[in-house]
Amino acid sequence: MRQAENIDTMFALTHGRILTPSQEIPDGTVLVRKGRIAALGKASDLSVPSASVEIDCRGKIVVPGFIDLHVHGGGGFDFCDAEGWTGAARYHALHGTTSILPTICPVGRAQIEATLVRLAAGYPRSCEGPLPNLLGLNLEGPFLNPNQAGALGPDALALPGPGDVRFFQDATGGRIRLMTIAPEIDGGMMGVREMLDAGIVPALGHSEASFEEAQSAFSAGLRHVTHLFNAMRGFHHRSPGCAVAALVDPRITVEVIADGHHLHDGTLRMICRLKGAEGMVLVSDAVPLSGREEGPFHMGGQSVIVRQGSAVNEAGNLSGSLITLSDALRHLVRKAGVPLCEVLPMMTLTPARILGISDVKGRIEPGGNADLVVLSESLDVEKVWIGGVEVARRKEGNTG
Repeated sequence: MRQAENIDTMFALTHGRILTPSQEIPDGTVLVRKGRIAALGKASDLSVPSASVEIDCRGKIVVPGFIDLHVHGGGGFDFCDAEGWTGAARYHALHGTTSILPTICPVGRAQIEATLVRLAAGYPRSCEGPLPNLLGLNLEGPFLNPNQAGALGPDALALPGPGDVRFFQDATGGRIRLMTIAPEIDGGMMGVREMLDAGIVPALGHSEASFEEAQSAFSAGLRHVTHLFNAMRGFHHRSPGCAVAALVDPRITVEVIADGHHLHDGTLRMICRLKGAEGMVLVSDAVPLSGREEGPFHMGGQSVIVRQGSAVNEAGNLSGSLITLSDALRHLVRKAGVPLCEVLPMMTLTPARILGISDVKGRIEPGGNADLVVLSESLDVEKVWIGGVEVARRKEGNTG
């Protein structure tokens, strides 16, 4: 494969299996000009301009870039780290993630504010690119139920007061796009309404809400659930709880961590059947040591250790995951048996729709952003473009 080096380079991905993801073109061509999709069609019908760099994708799969709505870090870097957070962004870009919502844990109001303000300013000018599009910020808390804190430090949790949501949103200049809340806590429903007023997608999570309490939150406009089943009330046939309320309500989208630790593969298949590609969103929930060796680190004010392929805190609770979205893709296809064409929208088009940007992201169509990933037949990431600029690969060839 040849390389398209900058945004002004016109190039064509030819003869690949293209998943847009709403349609499949078995032998297709994607033409990119100035960071946008210029044309798309069958290779036999679409002529490639002589000035284009032609990249032969025979035997490869061309898909939209992945969108991660929930990610804390990766590659040894933390989005809360003022010095190294761009390293986390680059790590995920190498694995096919072209757009992200850096996710902040509750660690005290002042520290949350400082981190949000820094991330809202975007990448430093000196940062080498391309890096994933910063679509906004995700604030996981602090208005969570301490009985379902999971790996988050309960001391940093709080009850929402009037104006608290607006305080955080104003501090970022309106950059918070997603925020987790337990609607059953005191002030929780007020917090949901304030999020909606502030242009934030409220997400139920770290919650002990009953089925009925969740329904009330959904009726008030809450439409998303953070890492379904994890850090929330468990299922009982006479008291089904908030997870089941989300599963049976077609208005609700649910996040899923498909790493083989957070959810059983049978549970993944159940969620797929009940929610489908339009209601299920793959997230990495990746922690800083994603992609690194076993060892300790700190997250959300607590000590966390990587052990036997998972991250756990001192109490033994799972503390985020060690995967990328490309790992989640392979797990759902290979282990849970979900067809690739069903999995792809869960990490491209559906998250784009949640954020209201599906007109330019999450799909391959003329006029859209040229955020593209080339996969091998074994679903390993081989090439990535963000806005039409290729992400340089690791020298050691670790592209998975």
